[in-house]
Amino acid sequence: MRGAWREQSHALVRTVSFTGGRTGGLPVSYGEFTLPLHDAMLDRAFECWVHAEDIAKAVDYPYAVPTPRHLHRMIELAARVLPTVLAERRRAGLSEPARHTPHLVPAGAPGRSLRLEIEGDAGGEWLIPLDSPAARGSAELEVARVVLDGVEFCKLAAGHVSPEDAAAGQEGDRRAIRDVLYAAASLSRM
Repeated sequence: MRGAWREQSHALVRTVSFTGGRTGGLPVSYGEFTLPLHDAMLDRAFECWVHAEDIAKAVDYPYAVPTPRHLHRMIELAARVLPTVLAERRRAGLSEPARHTPHLVPAGAPGRSLRLEIEGDAGGEWLIPLDSPAARGSAELEVARVVLDGVEFCKLAAGHVSPEDAAAGQEGDRRAIRDVLYAAASLSRM
């Protein structure tokens, strides 16, 4: 694991050094998938925070949560990749398509959505499309809502909180809620 982490760190630094100040969407490899450089840097910041907090906890050292601005960006990245993770879990047989929409929604079309509300200074709201990673979240087609604290959502995404213990508030389609919470928990190994 240490070797893979180190190689990825070197890849990030190399990629940044060749951008000439234009980081844009340059891809960074994560093995089976890639992320744009900006997202890869956010992902690395998230991983560093989580692992540093684990170490601080083990040695009983106080460690602060990232600033709300930085935490919001990490949460936003997780919310953005959730539709892709949902689709991957469905392909792997870890979740089922909805009974009334067993097919993918066309790219850009509105689809069934879950409203993810993150509370706290780093919070916000995201409409997570459930039927296709390329669908558009739709308030009119909202079938469920989940409310979580920002730090708790990050701990869920890091695999430090189980999906069953994570949600402070839930309403609507139970299967959609379960699928999104499990998809968030699986982000720890995108």
